[in-house]
Amino acid sequence: MQDPEELIQPQPERCALFTRAEYRDALARLIGMAQHELRIFDPDFSDLQIDSPQTYELLRAFMLRGRNNRLYIAVHDTGHIRNYCPRLLNLLRQFSDRMFIHQTQGEATSAQDSLVLADKLHFVRRPVQAQPRATLRLNDEQDSQGMHLRFSEIWDNSFPAVSATTSGL
Repeated sequence: MQDPEELIQPQPERCALFTRAEYRDALARLIGMAQHELRIFDPDFSDLQIDSPQTYELLRAFMLRGRNNRLYIAVHDTGHIRNYCPRLLNLLRQFSDRMFIHQTQGEATSAQDSLVLADKLHFVRRPVQAQPRATLRLNDEQDSQGMHLRFSEIWDNSFPAVSATTSGL
C-alpha cells in the first residue's frame, strides 16, 4: 500500500507578477526549489541581479545539492556576464562540468522573452524582456513542458560563449 503523502500531488499554481522586483523574487524562489536542473534565458542578464551575494549563494547551494545538477544559461549578449558577474564566473569555474553559458545565434537572436525553468516543473516567464509583467507557474508539468521546448529551441540555436578558463594568453 502506498504512503498517503505519495498520492497527494501538489496542485499547479499560477501567479501574475507586475514588477521587476517580483520577477527577481520569483527567480530566487525557483533557484531555491530546483532539485536537478535550472535553465535560464535572458537577453543579457543585466536586469536579473544574478550576481548578487544572495543569488550567488542560492545558485551555489543548488549546484552543491546534487552531483548531477545542471545549470544552463543562454543569453544574446555575454558582455554583462563577462564584465559584471564575477560571482557567476566563479561558479562556472567551480562547476564547469555541470554549468554552461551559451550565446544565441541565428533565429534565437530574435527572442524577446525571459525565462527561468526549474526541473521541468516550475517556471517564470516574461513574454517581453523589456516589460516587467511576468507569470510564475509552480507544479505545472504540462505548461512547463512547453517552456522546456521553448528553451530547447533557443539552446539549439546557441553556442558555448563563456568558459571557465581564460584562453588566448
